[in-house]
Amino acid sequence: MGAKHLQISMSIYEVDEEATKEAVEKYLLQAREYMVTEYIPLETKVTPLYEPRYHGQTNAVGSQTESIAIANVDEIERRRRHVERVEKAVSRLGARQQKLIRMRYLDDDHVMDTDVAEALGYSTRHYRRLKSIAIYRLAASFGLVVLREE
Repeated sequence: MGAKHLQISMSIYEVDEEATKEAVEKYLLQAREYMVTEYIPLETKVTPLYEPRYHGQTNAVGSQTESIAIANVDEIERRRRHVERVEKAVSRLGARQQKLIRMRYLDDDHVMDTDVAEALGYSTRHYRRLKSIAIYRLAASFGLVVLREE
């Protein structure tokens, strides 16, 4: 009686480094944008109608004012949670990585990697290594790790 051997194959997922980095950078830059801009709430439209509108009973309950009020509150809360989530994740990084991420993405607009590396006194290689580790930790925190397609 021949015994069949069952071979278990476990493929290891590969991280798409570039896509993961782009996703995290986009998330961080969106938080920066929310921090520096004020949300302008939607407003109701008031348009006079001089002719009567005849239509059948729809039994639908809804108000433009209610919908807009809900949308305004939801958007403000969504933005606040986004910024809060970024702050919480960045605060859990090591001190050097925190400083690097804050300087590069959160404190000012259009900051270059070379400027941050120079300001922190890091070589380009050391800066890239620290930034890479920080980006992957943030990707894990935000659930933004992108896997390669097979």
